[in-house]
Amino acid sequence: MKNNDQALAAFMDKIAEATERLAELKNYVDDHMGESPEDINWGHVGSAEYMVSKLTELTDWAFQRGEYEK
Repeated sequence: MKNNDQALAAFMDKIAEATERLAELKNYVDDHMGESPEDINWGHVGSAEYMVSKLTELTDWAFQRGEYEK
């Protein structure tokens, strides 16, 4: 039982860390990735595409879509 309690505590710590990172990322996106809309160029589009590709990988993994589909 103790091992499960330790695993649960470690899991909850990681969930808290993930929640923090998600909030931080949400703020970053809401702030146009720290850029002024009038300064956006195609390099920024590439950066946004990169972020979306990483997020898509994570959501596909979490919801078993795409290459993670069972």
